[in-house]
Amino acid sequence: MRALIFEGPGHLSLRQVPRPEPGDGEVLIRVHAAAICGTDVRIVSGRKTRDVRAGHPIGHECGGTVAAVGAGVGECAPGDRVAVCVVVSCGACAYCLAGRENLCDTRITLGYHTDGAFAEYMLIPARAVRRGNLFKLPGGIPMEVAPLLEPMACCINGQHEMGLGAGEARCEREREESKPEPLVIFGAGPIGLLHLMLARARGVAPITVVEPRANRREWATRFGAEATCPPEAFDAVGEFDAAILAVGAPELINVAMRAVKKGGKVSLFAGFDKDASVTIDPNVIHYHQIHVTGASESRRRDYAEAMSLVTQGTVDPSPLLTHRFRLEDHQEAFRIAAGGSALKVVFEM
Repeated sequence: MRALIFEGPGHLSLRQVPRPEPGDGEVLIRVHAAAICGTDVRIVSGRKTRDVRAGHPIGHECGGTVAAVGAGVGECAPGDRVAVCVVVSCGACAYCLAGRENLCDTRITLGYHTDGAFAEYMLIPARAVRRGNLFKLPGGIPMEVAPLLEPMACCINGQHEMGLGAGEARCEREREESKPEPLVIFGAGPIGLLHLMLARARGVAPITVVEPRANRREWATRFGAEATCPPEAFDAVGEFDAAILAVGAPELINVAMRAVKKGGKVSLFAGFDKDASVTIDPNVIHYHQIHVTGASESRRRDYAEAMSLVTQGTVDPSPLLTHRFRLEDHQEAFRIAAGGSALKVVFEM
């Protein structure tokens, strides 16, 4: 099979490698679509090194069909359309038993600890199959949308963690009747826009998006932001109930803490570069009782919620798919993904 191999920072190569054969409990999927995540861009640029293995394919946002199953697999069969929840937990530790499997100390992330989805086939280990990390894709979800379920699930985890809105999507009438809950989102890339869509589905409003690129501010308006502005024009103090950092810029942490009201919530959602640091005034947190939370990856229940929201038509992430490439065009695909002109770049196999 063909696979896009991460050779080291700045170097990807498309190679012919042996197609995996599923062993006991394993499932082999034929990848149909795999999207480039911001984390993949950081891996290729060398800005992310944790859990990264050179000499292997990366990629974790994907969907495909079951090509073959190993002995003992009854959860799926060849031909099934599937999407992949990539955080695989143990199910027995204190974090897992508390419903926080994304924090499991022995978790693995498919595409990092295992060979990833930028390949024609991807092997799903038995542990992931047992834990229910393969989701059968409803007929109403196009295969090219399947890669968006994983980042959606991560955003859902982050919004649950910070207690945003009612915690669940609401019907139109409930959204109209909900009390104002001003939210500011920093960054209007794919993650910021997913947060925008999900927050609106929870009845959160009004929403302001801070983004330096004019084209992405236009996307934010299209997706329902009541206001947008570039970073240099943002000087809010105590105006918002909540703030989400959807971009890994440490200098925005103080801006976000200053922007929220007393008792406000700030989510450090985006990943930051290794050794990133910032000096903060702890008295702002102390005296204003600001709640600062982090968010890392997602749980199977977040993935199931993402799938449900898309199936019901409550959230439609498909407009985020702005660019499509073949694996052999990977250099251009990553250039576009890193350049900011695209929203979501997907490989179609």
